[in-house]
Amino acid sequence: MADDFSQAHVLIADDAPTVRQSLRMTLAQCGINRVDAASSIGETRRRLRNAQYDVVLCDYHFGEGMNGQELLEELRQSSELPLYTIWIMITAEAAYEKVVAVAEIGPDDYLIKPFTSALLTQRLSLAWKRKRFLKPIYDKINEDDISGAIAAAKELIPKAEGFRSDLMRLLSSLLLEAGQLEQARLLFEEILSQRMIPWAKLGLAKALVRQGKKNQAEGALQAAIVEHAQYVDAYEELASMYMADGRLDQAMAVFEKCLAMTPNNVSRLQKAGNLANMLGDSAKAKKLLEQAVKCGGNSAALSADTVLQLALAARRENNSSDAEKYLRLVKEIAKKDQTVKNKIIDFIATSIYEGKPQLLNEIEIHLSHPEMTQEIATSFIMAADLICPATVEGETPSGDAAPYKWLQHISQRFITTRHISGLLESAANMRPVWKTYIQQIGQDVNDLNNRGVQHMLKSEFTEAIDILLPAAQNTCNNRLMLSTSHAIVKYLKTKPHIEKKERDALITVASGMIERLNGLIDAGTQHSLSQDLQQLFDH
Repeated sequence: MADDFSQAHVLIADDAPTVRQSLRMTLAQCGINRVDAASSIGETRRRLRNAQYDVVLCDYHFGEGMNGQELLEELRQSSELPLYTIWIMITAEAAYEKVVAVAEIGPDDYLIKPFTSALLTQRLSLAWKRKRFLKPIYDKINEDDISGAIAAAKELIPKAEGFRSDLMRLLSSLLLEAGQLEQARLLFEEILSQRMIPWAKLGLAKALVRQGKKNQAEGALQAAIVEHAQYVDAYEELASMYMADGRLDQAMAVFEKCLAMTPNNVSRLQKAGNLANMLGDSAKAKKLLEQAVKCGGNSAALSADTVLQLALAARRENNSSDAEKYLRLVKEIAKKDQTVKNKIIDFIATSIYEGKPQLLNEIEIHLSHPEMTQEIATSFIMAADLICPATVEGETPSGDAAPYKWLQHISQRFITTRHISGLLESAANMRPVWKTYIQQIGQDVNDLNNRGVQHMLKSEFTEAIDILLPAAQNTCNNRLMLSTSHAIVKYLKTKPHIEKKERDALITVASGMIERLNGLIDAGTQHSLSQDLQQLFDH
C-alpha cells in the first residue's frame, strides 16, 4: 500500500467509457493520477491478478451477468484481493444500501451516483486511514500468524476510536478462525448487546455450531434471516448446517433462496449444483453448473471439478462438441493451479479425451489423498464407465485388477451411508456387476463399523480399537475414522495409567484423524472430540 495517498494506484472497473473517463478526471482533481481501467468483470479479474492496486472503484451493475458485489465476494473468498486494497462500490441504485447493510463481505465504502470529487476524496481518505490503522493485523494475517494477528488486534483496542467497529469485526473473525470459540462467542454477544449487526449474528451462529449447540445456532440464523431477508450469508451457513445433518432437501431449498438473490455467485452455483447431483437431480445440477461456468469465466472460484462434471454429462448425452469444449477448459483450469486435486482431475479429463482407461492407473496413488473428494470419486467412476471395455456377462469382480481395484478403494473410502453408496452405484450407469460390487463393499464397511460400535457399547474399547483402527488407517473412511477416534478417547479415559508411549501414540493417531475430518463431519462433534483429546494430552 502506497504511503502517500496521492500516489495510490487505482483501478476503475466500469463498463461505460464515459463513466471511466469521468472518474479519471475526478481522481485527478483529488491529486491521484496512477489510474488503470477495466470495462468488464473478466478484465477486472485479469487486472487484479497482474498488478497490485491500492484502490478499486467498481461499478455495481455491469449489465448482464455478475454484478460488482458478487465479484467482490468471489475475490475476497478466493483471497485474490489483498487485505490492504480499498474497494469502493459505485452505483446509481439507492437500494444498494440495503444490500451492503447485510453483506458479510461488504466493500470498504460505497457511493451513490452522482457524487462530487470532494465526497470521493473524503470517503477515500477515511478508508485509507482505516486500512493504515488495521495494517499491523493484516501484516500478521499475510504471514499466516493468526495468533499474532489476534494479539495485534487486542493491542489496537485502546487506540481504535472511530474504527472500533471494524476492529471488533476483524478480531471476532480471527478468534473464530483460531478455534477460540468461547472468546469469539462472548465477543459476538457483547457486540450484539449494543446493536443488532447481521455479521455478528452470523458469527455467533458459527461459534455455536462449532461448540455443538446446533439448535441455538439454527435459531440465531433463522432470526438473522427474518430480520434481514437479503442476508445471503446467513442462508448459506444454514444450508451448510442442514447438509452436515443430512437434511439435503432443506439445504437445497435454502440454496435456491440464496441464488434468487445472487444468481451469478460462482461459489454458490457450484455448491448448489453439486448438491443437486447428490439429490439425483441431474437436470438441475447441469443447469446450475452451466451457469457457474458462464459466470466464472477466468475466475479462480470456478473449479475444474465443476467443468469435469459437465464434460461427463455431455459425453453421456453423446454431445461430443460440448464434451470436448469442457474437457479443454478442465485442462486449462487444472494447469493454472497444480494441486493434487487438479492433477487427479486432469488425469481423468485426459483419459476421457484420449479414450485410454489405463491413464486412470495414474490416479491410484492419490485415491487416499485428502484432496480426492467424493465428487471427484463419482466423476472417476463415470469416466471409467465411459471408457473401460464393456463388461462381460457373468464377469467375476476381482479387487486385484482394474476397474474393480479402483471401485473397491473408492467404495471403502467414501461409503458412509446408503445414500452415498447409491450415488457411486448410479455413476456406474448401465453396469449391474459394478453396482453390485460397490454395494457389497459398502455393506462390508458398514458391518465392520457396526461391530466396532457394538464393542464400544459394551465398554470393550480395546476390541473396538483392534477392529476399527487398521480399517480406518487403510481406507481413510470418514465413518471409520470418527468411530476410531471415539473408541480411542473412551479407551484413554478409562485407562488413565497406561504406558506414556502407547498413550501418546493413540492421541497422535486420533488427533490426525480428527484433523482430517475437519469440514467433513458435524463441527460440534469435531470440537468435542478435539477438546477431549486436548484434556487427555494435558493430563
